[in-house]
Amino acid sequence: MKQVTLILSIAIIVASCGSKSSENQSVAQLHKTKDSLKTIYDNLALQIAEIDNQLKTLDTTITLPIVTTKNVEVKAFSHFLEVQGAVETGGNATLYPEANGTIISIVAKEGQRINKGDVILRIEAGILQSSLKELETNYDLAKQIFEKQERLWKNKIGSEVDYLQAKTNKEALEQKQKTIKEQLDMYVVRSPITGVVDEIMPNVGEAANPAMPVARVINYNDTYIKADVSEDYITTIKKGSLVKVFFPSLNKEYEAKVDRTGNYINPGNRTFKVHVSLNDIDVDLQPNLLADIHLRDYYQDSAIVIPSSIIQQDRKGNEYVYLTHQEGNNEVVKKVILKTGVSYKNETIVLEGLKGHELFIDKGARRVQAGDIVEIVAPQTNEN
Repeated sequence: MKQVTLILSIAIIVASCGSKSSENQSVAQLHKTKDSLKTIYDNLALQIAEIDNQLKTLDTTITLPIVTTKNVEVKAFSHFLEVQGAVETGGNATLYPEANGTIISIVAKEGQRINKGDVILRIEAGILQSSLKELETNYDLAKQIFEKQERLWKNKIGSEVDYLQAKTNKEALEQKQKTIKEQLDMYVVRSPITGVVDEIMPNVGEAANPAMPVARVINYNDTYIKADVSEDYITTIKKGSLVKVFFPSLNKEYEAKVDRTGNYINPGNRTFKVHVSLNDIDVDLQPNLLADIHLRDYYQDSAIVIPSSIIQQDRKGNEYVYLTHQEGNNEVVKKVILKTGVSYKNETIVLEGLKGHELFIDKGARRVQAGDIVEIVAPQTNEN
């Protein structure tokens, strides 16, 4: 009798909808009609499910749906923001000579650790060295003459002009020596930083000029990554946040921490800088090595977590999962409406609807509905 009443109700509503043109119906009327149809549909679905259950109980030839179940987990949950960056170092110096000439010696070797100011290579400067030796000889003579004139002048012997000429000559030669020595230093290439000699480009005997690099020195003592992060995360990513850094080229992942965040938002792309120190990672990381950076922006040490793939949505927009509970000797499907939180890597936090440790239907959840009697089997595993 109930089924007949529901069917007649549907027929009446459908007929009334057909009797009026869409132009004469208001939006409110349409929503009211839609809600009425939904209510009737849900009632029919419940009655059909009830009949199906009775049939499954009475008719032994009916095969029960086969499903697998898992326990709802209560565990720590983390959410990570994924961005990309590249390795940078505290010093990555490419060295250029300051003078032209032939390379006469290479002092450092590739892979050698050197200090700031250590010599890398020397360039031939024969003419300047000869000029310096000549100046040194002239300076010795000028110094002796000045010292004699100074003694005479102190004893009131000789003229002041002779004394001043000797002094000026000596000081001029001192300045010339200083200038030549500074020029000679331009023929020596030194490291501007403490680090490791990564590469030496030329060989002994080859020409060098200020337009061509001759060496590269890298400081591995301060290795880090900078990344651009959306301003949406400015309150969740802070100094000390956990970071997982994966290097695709090395196929290795390391843990680090954010040691500094920028205080400026780039108006062009609405991002701020995040600085991640890699100094505690015991491996030499080459500058510009690409990395996938996972910044933890959410953490809960005890959360109800389920696989995101089992969460379904009904016609009313409610998220739900199917659980199983025992009624007599039967395992019966139960629909539970959920309120969910953040998701990450096919795991979702459940805020409301579950208490933890319930049995949810994993495989087969799309083939059952609330009230169904099911057969639970153990999930199959691949054995080698």
